[in-house]
Amino acid sequence: MPNLTKTKGGTLLKQFCENSKGIRVARRYSSKINKCRVSIVGLGGVGKGLAHLLKMYPANITELRLCNRSDPEGMVQDLSHIPTNVRTLGFAGAETLSEGLRDANMVIVTTGVPRKGDNPREELFEHNANLCRDVISACAKNCPEALLAIVSNPVDSLVPLAAEVLKHHGAYCAGRLFGVCTLDLMRARYFFADAVGLRPEKVYVPVVGGHSEKTMVPLFSRSRPRLLLPRDQILELTQKLRLAGKGIVLAKNGEAGSTWSMASGAWYFVQRLCRAINHAPHVVATAYVESEVNNSRFFSNELLLGPDGVEENLGYGPVSDLEEQLIAEAIIHLQSSISRGKEFVAKFTDDPDEK
Repeated sequence: MPNLTKTKGGTLLKQFCENSKGIRVARRYSSKINKCRVSIVGLGGVGKGLAHLLKMYPANITELRLCNRSDPEGMVQDLSHIPTNVRTLGFAGAETLSEGLRDANMVIVTTGVPRKGDNPREELFEHNANLCRDVISACAKNCPEALLAIVSNPVDSLVPLAAEVLKHHGAYCAGRLFGVCTLDLMRARYFFADAVGLRPEKVYVPVVGGHSEKTMVPLFSRSRPRLLLPRDQILELTQKLRLAGKGIVLAKNGEAGSTWSMASGAWYFVQRLCRAINHAPHVVATAYVESEVNNSRFFSNELLLGPDGVEENLGYGPVSDLEEQLIAEAIIHLQSSISRGKEFVAKFTDDPDEK
């Protein structure tokens, strides 16, 4: 485990990572880069939407690699007609995944089965765990220093799973692995603004915990603007947030889950990572990462980002008694999800790619 030093309200990631033998080694800082190569693995609804947004609004991205089981050449040609200065490449099938990942600065994992029907995110685990294991193993071999962002569900279990796979390959650094939870913040802003009669772009609500119905906790006591809401309304808005994903699945007759909003959330997070990679100051984003903020080994809250990932875990500060209770309940469920991911990798005694 990386050396994390507690600070007021959070933890500071010291500049050490573990090598394959668990020995602390100095973290290598990247020089200012002129290129930013981003690989998207999985071109379902979310992956396609994210690729479109990144091609339209690329920030510092110079190369966009689309990795998919089926041939993405048609999509590559389609996106190439958008006149932005981003080279777009396609890689089809598992046999070309290594090439699509090689020397990438950032990898966005959207592969897997989407949520359908009334199924909770946890039921996706068995199928998506195998895919995530294989993709992360390929990342460890082909781009071990890339920033890895997992969008695929269930995030609460797949991020700990990815950490164990990276450790297996001696390529784990806690500051470079993220679970993307930006959609939860977007929804919290929307529901809060609607409840208080403000414009969504003018408000902010932190969301901490994880990315499931039982683990996401909006912190209305720390909203901007700071408005005092009654307990009943807080619980109602919290439930709205937690069930928002299920509501979209039902509205689509069980055939698909959130796509455009999830892709937009992933795009927003990637934009933040791109700024951090290029040494922009004061880049703050929320993500699900390894943490010592509380008793949960992985937890989502605000982070200060830098060229090599997490520079400082900002924690979440003082909260109301109700929010403290909700966080405690979320931690119980997070610990179970984290164990599920860790135990899945523990079943494989050999190289995960060989299973």
